[in-house]
Amino acid sequence: MSPPPLLDGARVLWWAWAGDVPFGQLPGAEGDNRFVYGFAVCRYDGGRWYRFTCNKHWEVVQDMDHDDEEEAKADIPTQYDASRVAWHHVSTSEDAR
Repeated sequence: MSPPPLLDGARVLWWAWAGDVPFGQLPGAEGDNRFVYGFAVCRYDGGRWYRFTCNKHWEVVQDMDHDDEEEAKADIPTQYDASRVAWHHVSTSEDAR
């Protein structure tokens, strides 16, 4: 299930979805926010890169800022099954240039 184009106002550039089985659980979270199904690497206009951790509704439940997109993609917290993370790139009009 692909994400919306924006998460928390940041443009989604890369995403990964767990499918039927979540990547893991967010410690201390409850309800729908407990299980992590998606990761997204996003960027606010001209700002830093973020790796968002999302629930099954693509709602952001945790974030971490990074210096670049490769660092953001590589920084999956250890409580999640990173071996299942398969990144998908979001094509933009800038990619065609």
